[in-house]
Amino acid sequence: MGATPPEEIAKQHKDAVALMDSGMECAPRINHGEVPLYWKERPTCPNPVVSEGGIDDKSNKNGVKESPANDTRKDFATSSSNELSSSENGTSDPSVEVNVTYPDWCISSRGQVDVSAIVDLISEGVNDPAPPPPSASKPQNGTKPKTSGKSPTKPSSFSPTNLWNEQNASKNNVRITRPSHDAWGIKKIILVFSDDFLHTIYTLPWYQPSTTDPNSIGSKLHRAIQPILQTLQIRQEQVVRCLLAGLPPGVTIPIHHDTGEWVKHTHRVHVPIIVPDPSRVLFRCGPTEQSMERIDCTPGHVFEMNNQAKHAVTNGHEKDFRVHLILDYVNEEFFEKRKKPQTTRVNLSPGEVLTQTRRSIDRAIEAGTRPQPSFLILGAQKSGTTSLFEYLNQHPWVIRPKRRETHCLDWRWDEKLKSSEERRKHCLSFYYAASMKPYPSLQTGDSTPSYLLDYYRVIPRLKECFPHEPRMIILTRDPIRRAVSHYAMVTSSDGTKEQMAVRGMEWREKSFETVVDNDIKNMKEDGLLPYWDVETKTLNREIFDKFADSPDEDAAWERYIRTRIPLNTGSYSPLARGMYALQCRQWFRSFSKDKFLVMKLEDMSNKDKGEQWVLDRALEHLDLPKFEISNLERKNARNYDDPLDKNVRAWLERFFAPHNERFGKLLVGELGYDEDDWRNPWSYE
Repeated sequence: MGATPPEEIAKQHKDAVALMDSGMECAPRINHGEVPLYWKERPTCPNPVVSEGGIDDKSNKNGVKESPANDTRKDFATSSSNELSSSENGTSDPSVEVNVTYPDWCISSRGQVDVSAIVDLISEGVNDPAPPPPSASKPQNGTKPKTSGKSPTKPSSFSPTNLWNEQNASKNNVRITRPSHDAWGIKKIILVFSDDFLHTIYTLPWYQPSTTDPNSIGSKLHRAIQPILQTLQIRQEQVVRCLLAGLPPGVTIPIHHDTGEWVKHTHRVHVPIIVPDPSRVLFRCGPTEQSMERIDCTPGHVFEMNNQAKHAVTNGHEKDFRVHLILDYVNEEFFEKRKKPQTTRVNLSPGEVLTQTRRSIDRAIEAGTRPQPSFLILGAQKSGTTSLFEYLNQHPWVIRPKRRETHCLDWRWDEKLKSSEERRKHCLSFYYAASMKPYPSLQTGDSTPSYLLDYYRVIPRLKECFPHEPRMIILTRDPIRRAVSHYAMVTSSDGTKEQMAVRGMEWREKSFETVVDNDIKNMKEDGLLPYWDVETKTLNREIFDKFADSPDEDAAWERYIRTRIPLNTGSYSPLARGMYALQCRQWFRSFSKDKFLVMKLEDMSNKDKGEQWVLDRALEHLDLPKFEISNLERKNARNYDDPLDKNVRAWLERFFAPHNERFGKLLVGELGYDEDDWRNPWSYE
């Protein structure tokens, strides 16, 4: 939830107390069954939906738009094209009238249970004040992680049956931080918890039934909560979060909706447990702030709420804490659909220490188990590498390096360093590797597109400095369009002083045709193009097929790479950078094939794929949970005049056609890629 200003919280608290004093009635208890999860794909208030029926002024007494009885609301929160953008009527044009519909209801009363067994277990210490929130360490990259472990207070005697006591939780259960709730003084007894992506579900000791002791706390709490699960008609395995929360007297949790990837996959259930006077607790929920209804907080009332709707709660008691059990569960098919990465369940040991960021949770005993960097985007240059890098870095579990293109394995390689340890330390200095050690869920990587071509320098250095062999991503592009974009970039006068220096000056006064002719000349001199006639600009396919993959080609390619790739400029190899089979072949020979993901820039603009599809494939390759990115803006894209006349384009198509075909066959044969996608990746017909 966002940070609500203290003065706004004070105002909301005052308003809530006034509503309680006025005797605001609770909404009738109605069991609607489960809240449909497609209603929870995005918040109800910021993103209303335009219905197709035009204006409908029929509203219920709470201001919620009504819909026909046969409206299943399948269009609610499913189509981004239906999202509205303005704060008033959902459109930038105030003259346009729209019909905004909201979910039919936000609260479902699922039943009533006897919670006396839970009360007996948690009554001790319930009204003791909460300790001050733990101070959070702040890493260098600003991810603001929290460390959950033993209480920072000095050890003192405590009752082992007081489950609210932080020292007891640190020793016999596991401490977990909930930053906003901790700041408000909300106490907690956490039984089941998960990271933001439901990647790992942690069952804490106080919810682990003992096989030998039926009177253990874990056994008792497990039995006491079982009637709630039976009322909901769910299995224990569906529970992904379960905790008891004690709201202090005189405290208001301000109006908000929950955020995080877990929200749209889970059903949120509340059960009042200890509420001395339900009339002094104001729990409200509704699709908008104006339409929030009051919920009956009588102990034992099992209600499900749409936590993507607006909700707020105030404890109006003067001395007593209000305690709710909060439970989140998934549908049974969730785990079947979640194939990669699969959800893992972990039973934590008493006293374990956890390390947290806002969206991740890790075990301290696993610190340092993920070597960094986790991934490298190798190239090709001008093929969407910057865009993919920026998309990946929108993921909460990806930490941006100190610079996007580290070049630590080529341009910034330090020849003065004598030992592998020194060189490894130098390369790691471009990442926040040390700060990330306690958080093995997090990944970092860079995008240095010169690596793909410069294999003879980069591969041995990578093996030396990053022996864990990071995952590698290769983006490709129609090699003709790539060459044109390359030329436009290095000859452009736009850019910073540093960018201009890196691009080089070699091509500034040369035409595109001169530049590509020079690259052909260099490759011809190095024996790499025996099949190409420089005068007629034609290719002998028979010679090409015999030369491909031969020892002579290997020797010629290495000769070209060793002599034609400078380290002080980007103005080189406009055509060789588009000969993808020759580049990728060297990498595939040096590392396990499953380390690689190869895609095309054109996939980002493909109407059947798009930027999110490309990101999803990259996340799957990195074993990261799926994440919907908010900023799809292309990076490093520029407008330029195409310098090609039809004759130059024609001979470039003749040159690249067999190379493209060869590249497709390599990916199908070596990586098992779909032949339909790669048979002819860039057709010039």
